[in-house]
Amino acid sequence: MAVISIWITLFLVALTTSVSAKRTLIGYFPNWLYANYPVEQIPYNEYTHIHYAFSILNNEDNLPSFPDDWAVENYLPKIVQLAHEAGTKILLSIGGWTGSQRFSPMVASSDARKAFIDWNLDFIEEYGTDGVDLDWEYPGRQGAGCNEIAPKDSKNYVLLLQELREALDERFPDDYKEISMAVHVDPFVDKNGEPMEDVSAFVPTVDRINIMTYDINGAWASETGPNAPFQHEEDKGAKFSFVESIRKWKEAGFPAEKITAGLAFYGRSIQAQVDMTKNPSIQYQKAKVGAPKGDADDAYWSDPYCASDVDGTSGVWKWRNLRSEGILLDDTVTAGEGWERYWDDVSKTPWLFNPQNNIYISYDDPQSIQIKVDHALCEDLAGVMVW
Repeated sequence: MAVISIWITLFLVALTTSVSAKRTLIGYFPNWLYANYPVEQIPYNEYTHIHYAFSILNNEDNLPSFPDDWAVENYLPKIVQLAHEAGTKILLSIGGWTGSQRFSPMVASSDARKAFIDWNLDFIEEYGTDGVDLDWEYPGRQGAGCNEIAPKDSKNYVLLLQELREALDERFPDDYKEISMAVHVDPFVDKNGEPMEDVSAFVPTVDRINIMTYDINGAWASETGPNAPFQHEEDKGAKFSFVESIRKWKEAGFPAEKITAGLAFYGRSIQAQVDMTKNPSIQYQKAKVGAPKGDADDAYWSDPYCASDVDGTSGVWKWRNLRSEGILLDDTVTAGEGWERYWDDVSKTPWLFNPQNNIYISYDDPQSIQIKVDHALCEDLAGVMVW
């Protein structure tokens, strides 16, 4: 997630200038950040939208819930107030990787859909938020290990969106409320588990989709590779990319003006099995499965909602910590002591390597982000989303 520090604020100013006031710029504020990041420090003026993440959907009643109700009650009203004073909209994000276990049974039942929608209407009424961001990232796909799935997930998802849109318009006739969705790099799948060739049924009810064009390669694989490639190198690593995902969603019928593409303000580390400085022209090398420890904020973690998910460290390096911990110097292109920096001209991303411990870090920097922003503009997208 984009933990917006003083280091990133200047970057956001440049990004906003590139995207322009007519475009959408979305950031997420995870509800576990209060202790480390006061809500008063969020640069509201730099965003058009902030997604408050996450309410989870893991309970058998199929209703959203918060692991930290006290924090929502104490801090969300201030976030909404400050955002609205800056002309920024706040949407509640529901789901996420660890919070989407019960979407499938919820959308499959008309009664459960209505209860879910009523919960959201009441939440918007109470907190004055501006809509709903549904982060059910993998309908019809497994995603996290405990997610329930069914062949009709995508079809039932359309029903939920239609009913949600109608209910929002009826409850708030003079104050339009938005609906957005976080989506996989491939379009939603059909009943056979294959990417849909036509997703146009989703279009009328939602304001935009936010494509998660990151976490493409990582320490879950036995090979190093870029976290968020601009383009995919044929026969190397995962087959997804920023360019390809935008093309696929557009070809499946989602209009450019309702698409925002994701930008990663973080990197992922992997431990290679070889010294990659000896052949730096190849970014894909054999690696150990399982993430090494990332930055100072990374810690051992286990999914409290799903015992079948893998425990361990994430290997994540936040952009600010790459610099504050000396992995990158302040010019953003000079590697710190013990590290070497390289640029991959296919994925259009930088990567770092430390031959003392064989740690590889793939990340995005101002140069790689600018390439993606420029492409989003060329594709005439609604804008970009930062995680």
